[in-house]
Amino acid sequence: MTDLMIDPAAARTQFARDATPVPAPRQHTGPAAVWQEAKTVLVTRAIGPRQLVTVPRLVVPIGENGLAFRTSSYSAEAEQLAQDGRVLVQPGDWRGTPAMGSRQLQGQARLISEGTFVPRVQAELEAKYRWRTSFARMAHRLANGSAPYGNLIVLVTVFEPGPLALPPI
Repeated sequence: MTDLMIDPAAARTQFARDATPVPAPRQHTGPAAVWQEAKTVLVTRAIGPRQLVTVPRLVVPIGENGLAFRTSSYSAEAEQLAQDGRVLVQPGDWRGTPAMGSRQLQGQARLISEGTFVPRVQAELEAKYRWRTSFARMAHRLANGSAPYGNLIVLVTVFEPGPLALPPI
């Protein structure tokens, strides 16, 4: 039997763990849970008179009635949302098609470029989507060259439809 020599300092560094605990993912309830569970969200916006375009986005819920996603300041989407922030949002599946049983909801989009909110949303997107954010960044680089990826956060406030006023029977 041979004696193994183990360097205690090397052994500690090999198995050392970060002392900070990993935060548990946020558990959302109510309307925010819909956006947390969605693989993508379809965002429909106006691109001209009587013209709409729908794009699947990776989103995270913000509060009870909001969601956030990234876009580039060089994109046509950022310019269009700055002019007219009205959007329709709908939960989608991983392919970017509407989720079974979902419906479109109206929302108002605002562009945010600085402050503590931007890194928070970026961290939540990275935590929720992991490898998909790297893939999206690579696709953006191939399509748009050196244009910055996701340097703007789009914050959408979603409006739940109110009850319909039905005539009395």
